[in-house]
Amino acid sequence: EIKNKFDILLAGGQDHLKGKIFRVGHLGYINDRDIISVIAAISQLLLLKNKITNKQSGEAIAIASKYLEQG
Repeated sequence: EIKNKFDILLAGGQDHLKGKIFRVGHLGYINDRDIISVIAAISQLLLLKNKITNKQSGEAIAIASKYLEQG
């Protein structure tokens, strides 16, 4: 679904991480904007499915932004 709506490729975890994590597909270097874009896209889908609130979506982006600023 995220691939169709946002052209972002996600894959499941491998080996002992199967079912516990997902991986974001990329080719080479990624920057802060790419990370924020993925978080925003995932948040949007979760909001549409009523799995998270607007507040939680905003918090996810704020936390990621804060962490990325620490660089």
